[in-house]
Amino acid sequence: MGSTAKVMPNPAFNLAPFGRWTLREKHAQSRLTLRYASMGHAMRRLFFLIMCIVAVSPAIAGTAFQSNQDFSPWLTFYYENPEPNRVPDAIRYMSKSGILDKDNAIPPIFGFLSGVFRNNPDKVASWISQLSSLKEQHLGVVVLGVWYAALPDSQKIAYGLLKKHPKLKSNFEFLYQGAPMIVEQIPLEQGPWVLDALWGKFLATGDSAPVERIISTLPWMDVKGDVNRLVVGGSAGWSLTSNAVQHKRVLEICETAEKTQGAEVAAKLGEVIKNAKEELQIRHNPAVNTDVAR
Repeated sequence: MGSTAKVMPNPAFNLAPFGRWTLREKHAQSRLTLRYASMGHAMRRLFFLIMCIVAVSPAIAGTAFQSNQDFSPWLTFYYENPEPNRVPDAIRYMSKSGILDKDNAIPPIFGFLSGVFRNNPDKVASWISQLSSLKEQHLGVVVLGVWYAALPDSQKIAYGLLKKHPKLKSNFEFLYQGAPMIVEQIPLEQGPWVLDALWGKFLATGDSAPVERIISTLPWMDVKGDVNRLVVGGSAGWSLTSNAVQHKRVLEICETAEKTQGAEVAAKLGEVIKNAKEELQIRHNPAVNTDVAR
């Protein structure tokens, strides 16, 4: 596996914020916003997972995705009930629905695909063969998913796709300057979009590694003289809180990490956990709601 130092930043995907984490309840969003108000405007421009907007309807197993009400919960909680055979249909749905036309959706989606591809290496070639009708420009997210799955044949598959679709090649020149790597190895200094990719991989796997990588940036919340790190650290704090509210698994990972991290990280994780539990308590007992939520 190549050194991360060899991997060049990819201007095509070094993106502006692709969307705020949107909590299911406006009151909840207001409360968490106030808790993090001291981070400043730039740090509140968050980079979280666009598919977790209104995850209220269960996915219908074995059927084609018909709407975001089918697709969003399937993606958001995929790790709880993996259905890898639906991955080609999911990619086609994202293409037809216009999701893949939005640059800001690319990082969490390629992160998700990288996790699914890595966990199902024997299915990748078959899945790609089922995407012949996909718009050429939308294959880019598949290329990135394959690359960051870091399978033994990831480079061969990615280069093969680019050779077959030369119009895509100009956006992926950086792939010829390094070797495949897992999402957790992308330098976090490249920007908050890396957090998006890590959250995408978490949704695919439920593994602790992507979340622990995000946790490692919490000290950047207090960094001086480096705006990029400051924004990444602030985004990490907000996204950990939001996802700990949405996903019991994230809260568990944070609680475990708090016990093993150094004092600086543990203190910030303690705040994340405290805020998440307060939010969960308010949801479970609306009577404790305050004027903050109004």
